[in-house]
Amino acid sequence: MILKEIQEVFFREGYRFFGVKPEDIGVFYKYYQEGFHIVMVVDTEHGFSMSGEQHRIIADRVKSIFYHPQGKLADFPEGFPVYHVELLTLLVGNNTEQIRTLCAAGENIWGYLTAERRLLIYENQPGDFWGLRSALEGLQQTSPTASARPTSPKQRRFSAFSEIKKKNYPYITIGIVVINVIVYLVLEWIGDTEDAWFIASHGGMYPLLIRDGDQWWRILTAGFIHFGIAHLANNMVVFALIGERLERAVGHIRMTVIYLLSLIGGGLLSYAVMLNTGDYAVSAGASGAVFGVIGGMLWVVILHRGRFEGMTVRKYVFMIVLSLYYGFSSINVDNWAHIGGMVTGFIVTAILYHRKSQKC
Repeated sequence: MILKEIQEVFFREGYRFFGVKPEDIGVFYKYYQEGFHIVMVVDTEHGFSMSGEQHRIIADRVKSIFYHPQGKLADFPEGFPVYHVELLTLLVGNNTEQIRTLCAAGENIWGYLTAERRLLIYENQPGDFWGLRSALEGLQQTSPTASARPTSPKQRRFSAFSEIKKKNYPYITIGIVVINVIVYLVLEWIGDTEDAWFIASHGGMYPLLIRDGDQWWRILTAGFIHFGIAHLANNMVVFALIGERLERAVGHIRMTVIYLLSLIGGGLLSYAVMLNTGDYAVSAGASGAVFGVIGGMLWVVILHRGRFEGMTVRKYVFMIVLSLYYGFSSINVDNWAHIGGMVTGFIVTAILYHRKSQKC
């Protein structure tokens, strides 16, 4: 359906989705230079309509969510000031009379005629909105393949944006955190997670066990085992903050691939360095994968012209340098796993994620 194609355009342009009431309305937003660009998409194709006054009230309510610095928005980028909020309304449907009436009475309103697959912009409305005009006009002019759709208007209205919410929910990130917590609780229940040999006997990475025993699976299992609650908490907090952003940007499957390959890449580099130096130690923890997620997010920011959801290349590089410095200045930290994971994450994300063709 055309709404799905439109939401894919917004995701490619770096927007995120935020559901509001009524269900016929979906909000796409992007943090940009200390403010927000917002597009309020209204599904009028199945009978939903509103007056000019109703549109003004809903638009003001949506803006107030983004102006609020205490976090009405669940993933509000805390710490970043909001100096401006610019909102565009996109009416999707075939009721040209409703579109004409609202455009005559309001500001920043476009229409998209689904039957003609054409963007409709009246002379009194802005000719562009931060590059979105060309992106929306670039939608294929051919009719989409017919597919099964809900039969009742109520079901159609509900399904219009509910799928977008589901796609943007970071369940891979949450699932990985849950798995790590469960593994920690089980191991803590049966033994001492701060004991190196207990960790080694339950899946931790130790070079000689891999080299002499061909236990290569330890490269992977070690990434889900942690030395105590502090080790677990540090890794999972950072991963949850960065991981949910990366997952929303690249999608669930790519997120899974980036995480696992970063985990393996970090483990392999750590293993190789230990063998080369002869400095053997039991290694465990998700930090290689966490640094892989950080490296992947750096690529996403670079690809989005140096700024993505309030983060810049400079801020990410500073965070990476600070994290690596902390690791090298501390004891009992597997820094080579961090470096291997970060490099792997950056490369894998660069291979998998391309902004122009990205679909979430």
